[in-house]
Amino acid sequence: MTTLGIPRHMTAASLLLAAVISLALLTGCQPAPPAAGSMTNRPTETTSPGDRFELSVEAADDNPTRISVVVTSTDNAFSGIDDETAQGLIEVHAGAAVLGSVTRVSNRELRFSPSFPLLAGSDLLVRFDPTGIKNLHANPIEHRHHVPSRPTAPAPRITNIYPTGPVLPANHLKFYFVFSEPMQPGEIWNHFHLVDIDNNRPVPRPFRHTALWSPDNRTLTLWFHPGRVKQGVNLNTDIGPILVKGRRYRLGVSGNWLSARGTPLGDDVTREFTAGTPDYSQPNLADWDIVAPDADSRTPLVCRLGSPHDWALLHSDVAIETATGEPVAGSLETLDHQSAWQFTPRSSWKAGQYRLAVGSVLEDLAGNSLERPFEVDISRKSDAKQPSTRTFYRKFTIGP
Repeated sequence: MTTLGIPRHMTAASLLLAAVISLALLTGCQPAPPAAGSMTNRPTETTSPGDRFELSVEAADDNPTRISVVVTSTDNAFSGIDDETAQGLIEVHAGAAVLGSVTRVSNRELRFSPSFPLLAGSDLLVRFDPTGIKNLHANPIEHRHHVPSRPTAPAPRITNIYPTGPVLPANHLKFYFVFSEPMQPGEIWNHFHLVDIDNNRPVPRPFRHTALWSPDNRTLTLWFHPGRVKQGVNLNTDIGPILVKGRRYRLGVSGNWLSARGTPLGDDVTREFTAGTPDYSQPNLADWDIVAPDADSRTPLVCRLGSPHDWALLHSDVAIETATGEPVAGSLETLDHQSAWQFTPRSSWKAGQYRLAVGSVLEDLAGNSLERPFEVDISRKSDAKQPSTRTFYRKFTIGP
């Protein structure tokens, strides 16, 4: 294909230089000549000297960096011209000549298509010079076209930080960050900080440097270092606990953190809380308050837990079953800062016996699970056993 938009008298060296400069000004690396049917006619200062020729620019509906330059004639001015002549009739410059090709669509229309999408925000000088056509006497036509900048994509957001309560136990273990879009993983620790508000100083080395991401990279589990939380462990003894009962803290996330598409959060995000009384008690299904709905309705089943529990594990390890173990389809939502949840069935409840099926890994905010407390004395054989993955059940009835 012949390089277009460049006068025929240029040397090979000049052509090479123009090509290099043009590529630097263009985005993309694959030729993308726009199909005529995908363009919307958007003349920018359409020029028509003597009313014989009209010069206009068309931009793609979905991408203004893809354009076509169109020259139309009121008569058959382009009949009989060869391809080589056509290539020199239209030039496009964006600081340097833009590479592309000229197509003779008909005896009355020429179309210049750039070989690559243009740089958003660039200014073009478009020129049609009919003096290269034999026996045709007309002056060149020029006008300028601005390639609009691409709309700025919205910044990623942290949509939720769990747990959401204003008071967390002083032996709190982990947070969940939910993002509006996938984020860049890797070495993320410089993006987080924890500040002791009352003493106006950062808490040293609070985080466990193990990033646990959901498969779509939109939910991050951020752990406090367990060695700083668990009593009697070296880090807890040498450095001290992360949280001290009664003090206020600020957990911060840097606005410089980039999403997977390279866009920063923009603003720092903070979440403040107060350290409360440490929690060393295991959750107990027998203490849960179940509010059963009426039969023949889709009223949610509500369960009050007595204290906040792990947000993610409530979603993954709590299920509703019939008395025979058949799962009940529906959706679970946490309430009251994760100290309660409600389950809405997909179909109306039927009267009868049901049961909660809860995995033994379900924890409260301090890591105490249904199976065992977080503070385990490994010197005791009963405590040193590996945790199981059994299921706990709690029956309830839905009346007619």
